[in-house]
Amino acid sequence: MTTAQEFARSAARKYLQSVVFVDDEIYEHVPAKAVKAVAAPAEAMTIFRSRPVEPQVEKVIEVPDKEVAATEAALSAETDTGALYHPKHLVESFARERMVCALYEPAKGFETGPESELFKLCERADVVILDWEFHKEPGKKVMDLIGGLVTTAQTTVPHHVRLFAIYTSTQNLKHVAQQVFDHLGKLNLEVQTDGEYDLNAGSSRIIVLGKPTTGRPADQAQAAEVAEAALAERIIAEFAKMHAGILPSMALHGLASVRTNTKKILDKFRADMDGVFLAQRGLISPADDAFEQIPELLAEEALAVMIDNRLAPADAEAMANDAIGALNLKTAWTGADNKPTEAGLYATRMLKEGPHAVKKEVKFTYKAIRQLNQELGSGKTEASERLAALYVSRTQYGEERFLEFGTVVRYVVKTVDKEGKEQEEQRYAVCLMPLCDCVRLTEGAAYRFPLWELKANAGKGQSKGVVIERPGNEGFLELYSYGKPRDQLFMDTFVAGNQHMVMAAKDGYRFRLKGENQEYEWVAQLKPSHAQRIAHDLGTSLARVGVIEAEWVRMKADGEG
Repeated sequence: MTTAQEFARSAARKYLQSVVFVDDEIYEHVPAKAVKAVAAPAEAMTIFRSRPVEPQVEKVIEVPDKEVAATEAALSAETDTGALYHPKHLVESFARERMVCALYEPAKGFETGPESELFKLCERADVVILDWEFHKEPGKKVMDLIGGLVTTAQTTVPHHVRLFAIYTSTQNLKHVAQQVFDHLGKLNLEVQTDGEYDLNAGSSRIIVLGKPTTGRPADQAQAAEVAEAALAERIIAEFAKMHAGILPSMALHGLASVRTNTKKILDKFRADMDGVFLAQRGLISPADDAFEQIPELLAEEALAVMIDNRLAPADAEAMANDAIGALNLKTAWTGADNKPTEAGLYATRMLKEGPHAVKKEVKFTYKAIRQLNQELGSGKTEASERLAALYVSRTQYGEERFLEFGTVVRYVVKTVDKEGKEQEEQRYAVCLMPLCDCVRLTEGAAYRFPLWELKANAGKGQSKGVVIERPGNEGFLELYSYGKPRDQLFMDTFVAGNQHMVMAAKDGYRFRLKGENQEYEWVAQLKPSHAQRIAHDLGTSLARVGVIEAEWVRMKADGEG
């Protein structure tokens, strides 16, 4: 197991908290020797004087000693042989990992729809473990439940991460996985296979595991059979596979740190501060900035937790070096003597030690970096652009979009080519209105917003580049900020909405902004630091002072001109 895999498993163990186990043979009806139900003496019931308690008739249920002994012997039998299935061992396996495992035994003919008790129970769980056969009906109920939960995870509750484990004594586990695959396909869900027993559907992973039993094919028993006592460890390993890799496992580790420190975060927001909070809100009324600042305060506390639980430098270096070694790079850069170098040697050194370690020995150019990126797969998956966009733009999780400082918009300009034909050209611009002037606007009033045109091609000299992800499936686009204010800066007028900001109108998966001069499409929101770089360059450009003739003469005399 690599260092990254070990870390992913550790993060998964820290993140997972809730498990739901659904089976129709969880609870055994254990007869007792004798059960006596006797009411307490009437004189002892002195609290409820207005409603005297009537003495109850003593009830005794007799059970033959032979039946009791047989039942107790069966329940205490070891499960290692697979002769008896016992959920107690399963619950204990999760308890050792500090995970709560809820047991649910559905009645015959139970419902699996969104309004059912079972659906609601499974909807919030991190892990759902299901038997394949319920009340002698194999598959149908399980597939209906999984299909509904996976569909909900991709629509109503997008990106809810959940692991499904079908834990069954069915002999042919591959057939079970194939049936689930076919069922999800009929629901028009995109499903990918990850081995013969594992499926991935959006944010959900479905695995098929076997209860220890006899008669199962040897290859299936070896690959997918798990004892109850070892199930928790297998679940953790499978959940870790959903977040394999340095970035996914680091993200899972960060979220797990927040999960395990929720009490500390909540303690920072105490009810005894409500009064002074309302006083602060009153002092800045009619603005409601006080409530708008709460998410930012929460985010800062969560950030502090993740920073305090960050990976140690030595561990981070070990994980990175382990991952670099596993890449087995083939990139061969041109040496300083114009001769080819050994495949992968200098590329690996650069990744581990930095550019300074190879600059004197190879021609370390943009072309060389692009060659390395292509081998690492970014040419196919747009990994480089995806990472750049993550650094530059702010992800939007809500359904509302506003025009504010750092908003990137797209608009259409009609141009005439050399042959005199009219054509439409898509252009991009970033909003540079100061943030304080984007909020607390009067509903229905018109406001002029400054916009700075961005270019799709890099210019010479100092051009600032940003990468954005375009709406829909249009992919990524790199835009550049450079040029003179007279050419790049323009204004347009927008009307504020009922949220006291200029709000974009939703049109399918697009968002429209109607300006006085033309219509715009909301495309992305830059993070403040990157928007500020563009604004700073503009401010510096506007602050330049023209040099007069006398100054040119002085600089010439001093040898500066």
